[in-house]
Amino acid sequence: MSADYGMAGRARLAVVAAALALAGVAAGSAPAPASAQLRAGGQVSFANDVLGGTIGVGPRVEFGAPAFPVRLAASADWFFPNCNQCRYWETNVNALVSLPLLPIPFFRYVGGGWHLQSIRANPFEDPTQTRGFNAVGGMRSENTVIEVRYEILEDIKNQFVVSFAIFFL
Repeated sequence: MSADYGMAGRARLAVVAAALALAGVAAGSAPAPASAQLRAGGQVSFANDVLGGTIGVGPRVEFGAPAFPVRLAASADWFFPNCNQCRYWETNVNALVSLPLLPIPFFRYVGGGWHLQSIRANPFEDPTQTRGFNAVGGMRSENTVIEVRYEILEDIKNQFVVSFAIFFL
């Protein structure tokens, strides 16, 4: 990792942390809806850039306390690219801050977190694993989530991922 990317990565992390702090102050006075502390389900995702755009599926788990506006969300997606020999998966861990006071109906929460992806374009080569950060926004109902995630990656073109999740537990 070059020193330039390290500085840029720290700057991006500082921006995400500042946005989370600001959103936490705005949402801190409104109570979060009462719900189960642990929610589990599945999600379908579309990644727009990796391997020409591809659909993926995987599990999603969220943890949060009813009186606290921040939840943790973890997900994993296995994607199905158009090439037969390609393999692509990713994992994400994000902190999500509820925004109940904003009048905007679509982005009801924002957040950020950590991202890991693995891409193998050729079966005779080792996969390329890349770490990065996420900026997240979405809306939710009792049992569903629609989320847009911008993945900021090292040495690979950044991309948007759109996910739809359903919680069973």
